[in-house]
Amino acid sequence: MDYIKNENKNALGIAHGFGSLRLSKRETVSCAVGTLTIYKEVVDIDNIDMTDSITELHKIVHYGLSKYNLDNVTVKLKNQKSFLDFSFLYDRINHNRIPLADLIISANHAPHRYYSEIQNRVNTLGQMATQRGLKPLFMTITLPSEYHEYKTTKQGNLIANPKYDGTTPKEAVKALTKMFARLRQDRSLKDGLGKENRIYFRVNEPHKDGTPHTHILMFVPVDRIERVKKAFHRLFGGRGNDIQDDIKGSTAYIMKYINKTLPLSKKDKLSQKDKYLNAWYFHNRVTRFNSSKTLAPLGIYRLLHKRYSLYALTRLIGENHFQIFVTLDTAKVMEIIDEYGDTVYSRSSNFDVHLMGSNLQNYSRTNESALGVAV
Repeated sequence: MDYIKNENKNALGIAHGFGSLRLSKRETVSCAVGTLTIYKEVVDIDNIDMTDSITELHKIVHYGLSKYNLDNVTVKLKNQKSFLDFSFLYDRINHNRIPLADLIISANHAPHRYYSEIQNRVNTLGQMATQRGLKPLFMTITLPSEYHEYKTTKQGNLIANPKYDGTTPKEAVKALTKMFARLRQDRSLKDGLGKENRIYFRVNEPHKDGTPHTHILMFVPVDRIERVKKAFHRLFGGRGNDIQDDIKGSTAYIMKYINKTLPLSKKDKLSQKDKYLNAWYFHNRVTRFNSSKTLAPLGIYRLLHKRYSLYALTRLIGENHFQIFVTLDTAKVMEIIDEYGDTVYSRSSNFDVHLMGSNLQNYSRTNESALGVAV
């Protein structure tokens, strides 16, 4: 009896010894717990496969995102699309139902409408700059090493950056905004220069490692160009930051970067890299574009775009051509009256918004400017 117990102990030790090795399914251990060893072998193989799958799923592919991140964004966008497709604007007079998907202006769900609006904004800024005799400057502002989670080797591979301080891409965009604000508040752009003579359009874009940088097209008077360039080098002198004043076709120049950040508006089928680029903005909640408050507010333009061009509306608002009435609590536009006393917009009470999953109950806090339609 004692012999059998010792034999089992030896067999157990042998089994544990083999447990650290990779055994094929045909190999067995000649001992009292041989069956257990085979069982453990199979479990180990399954666990190794599972670990490999998880590792692959979280491996960084493009722009600091993994396949897991991309899949997560894809699911969320699919759910949003379903919500827009099955929620609708209901016309109580004509009894029509218009899906919200047909009204929304979005980089992900209505990229062609969104692109057209962006191009309109850029063209209008260029038109106003020409009219005012302003000249273009093109700038690129980047962030130092501690903002980069990864760094690129000479072979083009991404490796962990030991200097990284944990800043997220969204926080990094805020840092870029503060950097650009330093230039806008500099004396080179403030002394005796009104806002109407320093207008800009800005594009946020990720590096290969997912850290953002920003491109800016700014229009200023000719006699300010050299001062602004000196201020730029003083504030941002260093690798990766650049300012140019020999820009030909300035609006086409910035549109090149806009096209890159809006792949859905230019292609029916996206490459893998395009998919990750588009997902980067959604995953990190980063705004693609910003501009100076030079043009008419988009919320007003979306209500009146059938009556006025963006350029004309900007000029008319600047001349106090309109009286705009809004609610006190939500600032919702209720009525717009021109200088002749004619009503150019009135919020209609003939429409209800019905949302998927709300049992078709009226959702009273409709934001028609976000929908991009006058109702």
